Amino acid sequence: MRILLTGATGFIGDNFIRCNNKKYEISVLVRDSTKIKSTDVKVFEFDGSLESIVKSLDGVDIVIHLATYYVAEHESEDVYKLINSNVMFGSLLLEAMNILEIKKIINIGTTWQKFNSEDFRYANLYAATKQAFQEIISWYSDAKNFKVINLHLNDTYGEDDKRKKIIQLLIESAFLEKPLDMSLGEQQFETCYISDVIRAIDNCVQDLELSNEIKNETYSLLTGDYLTLKELVSEVESVINKKINVNWGEREYREREVMTLPYSKYIKLPFWDKRIKIREGISLILNKYNEKGII
Repeated sequence: MRILLTGATGFIGDNFIRCNNKKYEISVLVRDSTKIKSTDVKVFEFDGSLESIVKSLDGVDIVIHLATYYVAEHESEDVYKLINSNVMFGSLLLEAMNILEIKKIINIGTTWQKFNSEDFRYANLYAATKQAFQEIISWYSDAKNFKVINLHLNDTYGEDDKRKKIIQLLIESAFLEKPLDMSLGEQQFETCYISDVIRAIDNCVQDLELSNEIKNETYSLLTGDYLTLKELVSEVESVINKKINVNWGEREYREREVMTLPYSKYIKLPFWDKRIKIREGISLILNKYNEKGII
């Protein structure tokens, strides 16, 4: 099976390639081919044109759309990037797929598309653009018979993550003995380790490969296995056996902070379960830091 992957230079895309480059024939569509280090994929550059996307889709069976532009709280100069990356590029991708009659796509979204567990409310402009694109996908599913799985992720993490997510920041803060300013820490926090995320995406690939039905499904990887941010800090301290100097309440909550997770609004991805619990995930990251001599 041949897969076209967008967002290949990101954390999830890079891990998908490393885990599945022997299982699938993977092509990637990127803006800058020099950022792709793997020699096991076929690389295509997006130059802004529909034609460059069509070229990348030749012979493809399924598209995995990971490419995104993320910012938690946007500035005015972010608006163009958010629309261009999260709506325009994806829409061109769908149209190119339709031209070549490639009808299967896995679209990666965010649980922030259901702010306060409500449909059509969004935590930020980023989530709103992700939903806007999902509405466009729905049209292609309804009018052009696309088979679609929208997979909404919450918080992903893992080893060698250049995004510096909260668990990494907590570990580094502890070993560097550097104080960390935080909010009051009452928000719910459910993590999903990268290997579980990759397995979930692969499950979606298998589902679309085997299905002949027209579908437009939305799932999440939320399981109810959450902690508050304060509880997460305690878990990290317990695993690394060090105290973290957190200044609670020194930072304000974001204007639209996600305090509770929208479990009630989702069906969990079928035939998938979280295998890496939070303590094991923390240990895996800690071991990687030790291997590299960082801490």
